[in-house]
Amino acid sequence: MEIKGLIKQNKREVKDVFYLVGLQGVGYIIPLLVTPYLMYVLGAEKYGYIGFSLSVCQFLNVFIDFGFNLSSTKRIAINAGNQDKLNRIFSSVVYSKLFFLVVSFLVLVALSMIPNYAVYRTTMYVMFGNVIGSALIFGFLFQGLGQIRKVTIITLIARCLVFPLTFVFVKSPDDVLIAAALQSGTTIFAAILSLIYIAHKKWVKLVRFNYQDCKEELGESWPIFISSAASSVYFSCFILILGYFALPDEVGRYSASDKIVKSLSIFVLNPILMAFYPKVSKLAVDHYDQARNLVKNILLVALALIVSVMSVVFVLAPYLPVWLGEDYAGTEIMVRILAVSSIFVITGGITGQLGMLAMGGKAQKKVFSRVYIYAAVIALSAVAILSPLLQGVGAAIAILITEFAVALMLTLGYVRMLRNHKTA
Repeated sequence: MEIKGLIKQNKREVKDVFYLVGLQGVGYIIPLLVTPYLMYVLGAEKYGYIGFSLSVCQFLNVFIDFGFNLSSTKRIAINAGNQDKLNRIFSSVVYSKLFFLVVSFLVLVALSMIPNYAVYRTTMYVMFGNVIGSALIFGFLFQGLGQIRKVTIITLIARCLVFPLTFVFVKSPDDVLIAAALQSGTTIFAAILSLIYIAHKKWVKLVRFNYQDCKEELGESWPIFISSAASSVYFSCFILILGYFALPDEVGRYSASDKIVKSLSIFVLNPILMAFYPKVSKLAVDHYDQARNLVKNILLVALALIVSVMSVVFVLAPYLPVWLGEDYAGTEIMVRILAVSSIFVITGGITGQLGMLAMGGKAQKKVFSRVYIYAAVIALSAVAILSPLLQGVGAAIAILITEFAVALMLTLGYVRMLRNHKTA
C-alpha cells in the first residue's frame, strides 16, 4: 500500500494522527520552553532532584495503569455499543486504579526511607501529585471510544494554564519544590478537567463494586502489566539505579538527556499508537490481511519520521552545554547514544503494540510479557555493570543495548505470529 492509499483508506485515523501531532506540537512548546529553563535555573544538581522524583512517579504509574491503557482500551473499542459492558469495564478499572494508588503511596514511603535517596525525599512527596493525576485522567476511556482528541485538548489546556507559572515562581535552585509542585499541579488539573468532561458527556457511569468484574479486568491486563513493569526497569529504574551510584548533578545530566530524546520519541510514536490502536484491533477481527498491511505501512512511515528527527538531534547535540550551561557538559554523548536507541523504541512500539497486542490474542500477550521480562534482565545486568564505571554514559549505553534487544524480540515475535496465522 502506498502512502496515498494509506491515507485514503484510514482518513479518520490519519486525521487523528495529524490532529494529535498538532496538539502535541502546541502542547510541547510550553514544556520545551519550561524544561530548558528549569535545567538552566535549577542547575544540574537540583534538576537531578526533579528528574529522579519524576522517574519514581513514572515507575509508580506502571502500577496505577496496570496495562489498562492497552487491554481496557481494546475491550472498550470492541464493546462500544454495549452500555452495560462499558459501565462495568470502566468501573472495574476505576476501583482497581484507586487500590493501586494506595499501594503506590506505600511504595513511595518505603523508597524515601532508603538512605541514598534521602536527599530526594521531599521532592518525591511533592511530585506524587503526578501519580494521583495520572490515575484519574482515564485516557483509556477516551481512546477506546475514539475520543482521544478530547483528552489531548484537556491536557493541553492544563499545560497552558499551569506550566507558565514556572517562569513566575521559579527563579533559583532554592525554588526546586515550587517547580516540583507545578509539575504535579499540571497533571492534577488535567485529571479534574477530564473527570468533569466525562461526567458532562455521560459516556459511562460508575456502578457498584463487583469483585468478579475487577478480577476479569485485571486478568486481561496482567500480561501487559508484567511487560510494563519489566520495561519500567529501564524507563524509570535506570535513574533510580544511577541515583544510587552517582551524585545528583550526574543524575541531572542524564535526566536532561533522556528527557530531550524521550520527548521527541513520544512525539512521533504516541499519536500513531493512540490513533491506530482501536482501528487495528477492530480490523484484525474480520480483515486480518488489511490489519497486517496497515501495521507494515505505519512502521515504515514512523521509522522515516524518527530517523529524520534524530538526525537533527545528533547534529545539534554538541551545542547543548552551550545552551544549558557548563553543568551539562557531557550530555552530548548521552543524547547521541539515546537518539540511536529511539529508532529501536519506534520499531518495538509498532510491532509490539499495534502488531502483537492489537492483532493478536492471549498467546501474543504472553510473548509480549516474556520479551520485557527478558529485557529487564538485560537492562539490569547492563546498567549494574556500566553505571558504576561510566555513570550517565553507561546508563545511556545500557538503554541502547536493551532497546535493540526489545525491538529484535518483538519484531521476531510479530513475524512468527503472522506466519502462524497464514498456516492456521
